[in-house]
Amino acid sequence: MIYRPATFSDCASLAAIEQRQPRCAQWGEAGWRSEMEVPAAYILCAQEQSVVAGFVALRLAEEVCEIVNVGVLPEYSRRGIASQLLKQALLWVREHGGRQVTLEVGAENIPAVCLYKKIGFVMMGKRKKFYQGREDALVMGQNV
Repeated sequence: MIYRPATFSDCASLAAIEQRQPRCAQWGEAGWRSEMEVPAAYILCAQEQSVVAGFVALRLAEEVCEIVNVGVLPEYSRRGIASQLLKQALLWVREHGGRQVTLEVGAENIPAVCLYKKIGFVMMGKRKKFYQGREDALVMGQNV
């Protein structure tokens, strides 16, 4: 598995991953193209041979970074790819002057919450009924 910055040629693959992961932000191919044009955005891919197996998208503004989308193809899950993507992203943030990383995650998304805790994220707050007026969003963060 190699970890590399995403390019415009990856947009279809990134959209295909999120289509298979309903908890991902659903940006679609055009949304990925737009995201890549944002100066503060950074998208990291996990690739095995010709398959883009996962991604993490983040935005760094000044010293604060927000992780805005994470996804791994179902057939590649439980192999440590999301964990490695996040660790690589944290290194990138640190190298680019970031001091804090935040994210939000559905409170019922237990696997993701556990992953973030394992990597060192802590609870910072909660947004009641944030997702479709039903599920709370947990705001998590860490200093890097």
